[in-house]
Amino acid sequence: MTPPMLNGMDPTDSATSPAEHNTTPTTLYSWRPPSPPHIHIPPLSGSDTSITLSKYRGLDDEQETREILSVITQGQNVAVEKPDWKYEMRRHIQAILSFLYLGPSSGAREIETLRREGITMLLVIRDTKTAQARILSGAKVAKQLGIEAGAIDVSGNMELIAAFPKAIQTINDHLIRVFRHRNPRGVNSQPLAATPKVLLFCESGNERSAAVAVAYVMATYELGLIEAIQYVQNQRFCIAFDDEMKHTLLNFHQLLEARRSVTQTRQAETTVSYKSKRRLELDDDDGDVDMGQQDDRDRFSGRTKFAPFM
Repeated sequence: MTPPMLNGMDPTDSATSPAEHNTTPTTLYSWRPPSPPHIHIPPLSGSDTSITLSKYRGLDDEQETREILSVITQGQNVAVEKPDWKYEMRRHIQAILSFLYLGPSSGAREIETLRREGITMLLVIRDTKTAQARILSGAKVAKQLGIEAGAIDVSGNMELIAAFPKAIQTINDHLIRVFRHRNPRGVNSQPLAATPKVLLFCESGNERSAAVAVAYVMATYELGLIEAIQYVQNQRFCIAFDDEMKHTLLNFHQLLEARRSVTQTRQAETTVSYKSKRRLELDDDDGDVDMGQQDDRDRFSGRTKFAPFM
């Protein structure tokens, strides 16, 4: 009797039989496509576990909004002290940056904590089905506190890569709007009023909302994927990303790098174009001067000398 085939492979085939090569298979042969490589995120170790934040490195901002965001984000000044992590802290919110918080839905209902921390917006990252059932929302608490509420709805993790720019824009729009309201003179206001603060949350505070926090750090401070995850995890230790989520964030990081490359190329072309135009204008001016001198020589070269006054 012919032995059955395992996953489309005949075990008696001499070309593929483990006995032929004196090997012991660890698992059954599979015809499925290979999985993407695992992305390992090493923990921060050693005496220095901090990651330095650069100045604001966002893209496609107008001059005024860029100045405001530069003041709000202000590089290393917005870094917060790493908490002494305890298991119970997973149920509460943590500051990722001085103006950006992350936590679970239960933390978004802690009214006294939200009031004490000065949260000005609750932004939920939720599944579309949850949104339709109105199960997860910060609108009620936001109304009670007199602050703003927003939502980013996705039907699955695959839609997150398209939702990241929208979430980042929502955060920045709120920061700019509240900053302008509190500082009528803009960045020249003295002293500057308290910085607005946004709380990102989802069911657990460890997956989708944490991914948005990582995406925001990458887009704002030009950190790489591993550094951005390490930075966020340093503040909220319990965040957990599977390989699918890590690759989604990696793809977003690659898109950011491509956009930055295009922006830098355009800026370089604009600079070269301006210099070339300026050089041509100077050459034209020199040509006009030379032409005027030549005209004068042509007009007076044949005249005899004479005394203008007697």
